[in-house]
Amino acid sequence: MRVTRHTRFTLFFYLCHPKNNHIIHLTNNQTIMNVKALFAALAFVPTLAWAQNDDAANAQHLILGQQASGSTQLQARTNTHPDAQWFPKAGFGLFVHIGMSAVHGGIDLSWGMLKNKSWEDGEISPVEYWSLADRWNPVNFKPEVWAKQAKEAGFKYVVFITKHHDGYTMWPSKYSDFGVEQKMGGRDLVKEVVEACRKNGLKIGLYFSPPDWYFDRNYRAFGKKGNKSYNIRHELVDKLPAKPAGHDQARIEMVRNQVRELLTNYGKIDIMWFDGGQGEISNDEVRRLQPGIIINRRNGEIGDFGDSEGTLPTKRFTGWFECNDPCWPSRWWCYSTSDRMDTGADVIGKLVIMRAWGGNFLANVGPMADGSMPPEALEAWKVIGAWMKHSGESVFDITGGNFPEKANQPVTLRGNNLMYVHAFPNFHKALIVQEVAKRPSRITLLRTGEDVPFEYKNNTLTIHIPAHKRTRMVDTVKVYLD
Repeated sequence: MRVTRHTRFTLFFYLCHPKNNHIIHLTNNQTIMNVKALFAALAFVPTLAWAQNDDAANAQHLILGQQASGSTQLQARTNTHPDAQWFPKAGFGLFVHIGMSAVHGGIDLSWGMLKNKSWEDGEISPVEYWSLADRWNPVNFKPEVWAKQAKEAGFKYVVFITKHHDGYTMWPSKYSDFGVEQKMGGRDLVKEVVEACRKNGLKIGLYFSPPDWYFDRNYRAFGKKGNKSYNIRHELVDKLPAKPAGHDQARIEMVRNQVRELLTNYGKIDIMWFDGGQGEISNDEVRRLQPGIIINRRNGEIGDFGDSEGTLPTKRFTGWFECNDPCWPSRWWCYSTSDRMDTGADVIGKLVIMRAWGGNFLANVGPMADGSMPPEALEAWKVIGAWMKHSGESVFDITGGNFPEKANQPVTLRGNNLMYVHAFPNFHKALIVQEVAKRPSRITLLRTGEDVPFEYKNNTLTIHIPAHKRTRMVDTVKVYLD
């Protein structure tokens, strides 16, 4: 595996002490063994080759006034309401980034408006970008179809983009002059998604961006060059117009009103997924509107869960956690005509690693310009769904195990009597789990139900999956400890 800045997280991932998160010196022989095991476990996961650059994610977060991607958070306000307790058990979510940038096909959602940025992306002026809304008509966006497909693939919840930084509202908001009300005859995409998710038993989350670049379009820079700024036409100017009196307060009121619409017009909402902002609407008010809702940490307040973006977390986290990651395409959030797409095996690998630490994996898809899901995504969902039929029990309603500190492959646990060990492709040695208190009564390969030979000595479990029983997917064994 080629080690680049995209893969550096793997080294930290294994060097984290399970109790205090301190880095262990490489002179420790056990740590060196764990480092080697990690590279073996993750060698096949191609996020390392072409995932969104973590530097790009951090640069974007800085623009939005957020914490750096991948940082962990001590949870102080996890929602204890009974309706919120599904989250750590669910494990697998679908992020849906729909937007006008798909018409172009060579720029990312909203971010394509920025010029002279530090990460790879196409660039067009904001004026050109917003004109794409006149050509965007996602007639084949059919949530009633893809929600059913997502459910069959094993997804447990959906987070849908209601408004990205470009300011386009996906519902007919009374507090917006740029969105479906003006461009699609009032078609309510949020309503369609919420109803389709409920019909298919999927939890529903709403992404919302408090930063609104359309609202601020005349007063914000869309890129910098030296001391000069790019305006909405990507013209270099010495100085942008000053905001009129009351402009910032007007945006705050707009944000508050739009969030209230989202949380009162569509029934029960399970997640409020903010992206930027400085507490324009407080978490307390959000909870008054939706007592059982889960709130992320990206609106200037402490949320219910920590997160990483574009890469798996760099160290063991505390409390509830979610990694959101571009998958279809593999680097951008919105649809691209040329970027690579993850395979089903890729996504399963990332999901398994997150679940081995008890976190959730939120896989992103960007619908095509006509609203249909990319065929590569649908193909991957079928592969994921097939794997879920035999091995899904190992990633849902479980807790994380002792990987990598005491196991050479990812481990998940169900209560005190069941353990699951996941063998990654390219890993050919015996599976080893230390500090197993009870001798297993039986170990089976989930895909076939066949017994798997094992050894148990000095509280160390050694499992031998026959080579002819291995596949190019994650192979999972079920360990009965009753």
